Amino acid sequence: MPYRGLLLDLFGTLVHFDARRLPTMDVAGERVRTTVAALGALLEEWVPGVGPEVFWRVLVAVSEEMARARTENLIELPSRERFRRALERVGCADGWQAEAAVTLSRAHMATIVAATVLPPAHAPLLAALRGSHRLGVVSNFDDTGAAYDILARHGVLPFLDTVVVSEALALRKPHPALVRTGLRGLGLASREVLFVGDTFADDVGAAAAAGTDAAWIDTAGHGVPDGGPKPRYVLRTLDELGRVLESP
Repeated sequence: MPYRGLLLDLFGTLVHFDARRLPTMDVAGERVRTTVAALGALLEEWVPGVGPEVFWRVLVAVSEEMARARTENLIELPSRERFRRALERVGCADGWQAEAAVTLSRAHMATIVAATVLPPAHAPLLAALRGSHRLGVVSNFDDTGAAYDILARHGVLPFLDTVVVSEALALRKPHPALVRTGLRGLGLASREVLFVGDTFADDVGAAAAAGTDAAWIDTAGHGVPDGGPKPRYVLRTLDELGRVLESP
């Protein structure tokens, strides 16, 4: 039975993130590319005397702690919570933390959005697929609004029937809830949909748990890792998806 729908991962699959587009700042004599380099004026407004370098170090520590926790529990906390915890540690007043966190997180995300790139071949591919498939995006990302901003920035939203972002569900791939939500958004059964992603454990794992076939983008060319579920297809780039769908 040919696939009637496709669910695509966002980062590394549909769009790419170009860290070279991030601003830079000096940290202990080393130039670091980070969104925090763009937050100096806002930090001075909300936590006077706390410069970008100090805040960067605290934010990195908080981010690492949250990353370890979500790997274990698959719970996605929003970007604003990451900033709130960092602001708390640098002494932001309790009554200001919530608004300051939202303000800083939005500025951070605007910089992230501006650093995303849609490969030239992807728009024509989506246009071609749209004629024969229902399409959706299922992404691990801690800011739903920014995910929509990225899709709108690159003109992708008109091609999509559904968008599922982990922050909105408070769960992350490989939890199957994200793929199952995407299936409901497409109005299709699991056997009718192919999930496409570049992160083996998250994307192939989530697809297998939800009962869908997976196409894994093996960007590094290292081959399928031992153990765990196997993808139905292995691609090197998203551009190869058309060929896969045309094959019997």
